[in-house]
Amino acid sequence: MVVRAIALDDPPQADEAVAAVLDDCAPAAIEDLAERPLPPGGLWDPTYPPIPDPPPTPIHWRVFFQNDADRARAIDALRAAFPTLGLEVVDVPDEDWAARSQQSLTAVRAGSFIVAPPWDLPASPPDAVTVIVIEPSMGFGTGHHATTRMCLQLLSDLDVSDLDVLDLGTGSGVLSMAAALRGARRVVGIDVDVDAIASAEASAALNTLPDTIEFRVGDFRTSPPGPADLVLANLTGGMLTSASAPLAALIRPGGTAILSGFDHTEVDSVVRAFPGFTEHARLAEDTWIALRLTRPS
Repeated sequence: MVVRAIALDDPPQADEAVAAVLDDCAPAAIEDLAERPLPPGGLWDPTYPPIPDPPPTPIHWRVFFQNDADRARAIDALRAAFPTLGLEVVDVPDEDWAARSQQSLTAVRAGSFIVAPPWDLPASPPDAVTVIVIEPSMGFGTGHHATTRMCLQLLSDLDVSDLDVLDLGTGSGVLSMAAALRGARRVVGIDVDVDAIASAEASAALNTLPDTIEFRVGDFRTSPPGPADLVLANLTGGMLTSASAPLAALIRPGGTAILSGFDHTEVDSVVRAFPGFTEHARLAEDTWIALRLTRPS
């Protein structure tokens, strides 16, 4: 049995720009065939000796989708945005591709958090660092993407104890679990993707979490989950701008929003979409941006 995927050549564009287009088309998994593997201990272990680059391959990414419609939409969007990008549809042997695309993941340090798969848990985590165990699957947010890391870094700087927290587009649930482990009074992670919520619940079971965390299938634009003191929204620039009004309405007066999922070309439009909010922090990694804003009291 085979599954159908999109194969992309090494793009002349920045990986981040291609990833941003793909993200709007709901990919189930992206397998990076040219990715430089992380050493044991991941990004947070600076003492590990350098490892060689992987051999070059003409295929840079293989992108998998849950259905033909999402794949066709991605092909049209990529061809429109990047006419010179090498792209073809390929059949891949069905060898649990979602798990295989994640199997090389290792622990990652982000602010005062370490996000680790079960097979790479740190033996002696540094003091004042919270370890979050993630079972990688199709849910976005393993900590290896810059936007997830930056959200965790901004969350590290906040005292969330006794706060109500919403995590919009929760994916694997890593941001929800980070808030819960730091003492939030109530955490709700919401996502339109049933598989993402299943992934989040599976990862939550691996952690010793308080009973204050809940994951729901839903869309915050049509089924508002209720107001919160802190809203985490690692989405896309397009969604943050188009849905800024219902998102802002979820934040209590004087509350905080941590926003990411957009690049430097979109940051001004995202900021303009939240008039009256005060920017307190901005992080940048590669071309990705994360913001911490507060709503007026």
